[in-house]
Amino acid sequence: MSGKQLFAVLKKVCKPNTTVMTDQLSGYDILDRENEGNFVRLKIDHTVAYSLGDGIHTNGIESFWAVLKRGVYGIFHNVSVKYMQRYVDEFCFRLNHRNEEEAFLCLVNLAVK
Repeated sequence: MSGKQLFAVLKKVCKPNTTVMTDQLSGYDILDRENEGNFVRLKIDHTVAYSLGDGIHTNGIESFWAVLKRGVYGIFHNVSVKYMQRYVDEFCFRLNHRNEEEAFLCLVNLAVK
């Protein structure tokens, strides 16, 4: 994905002045320059370290994408781009409620409504 494509997505989903944590993918280099969203980039170079300290890392999002990919391969097998946001939303819900004892009941209530 090119820097212009990534920037277009960021403009849609991020508020101005957002700090964006990335890995060393060169497409994000566009954020190192002055930009109209005034985004600030914090880059994690995994060839050097996995954290910038003070809790600044990309491990959480990398773990999320790994779980989503396993879900696609193991549960859905095939996904439509048209419904991709719904798949992402489902896995966000699962991640955010993974430690709740009542999570199953929440899912059933949502499905019944």
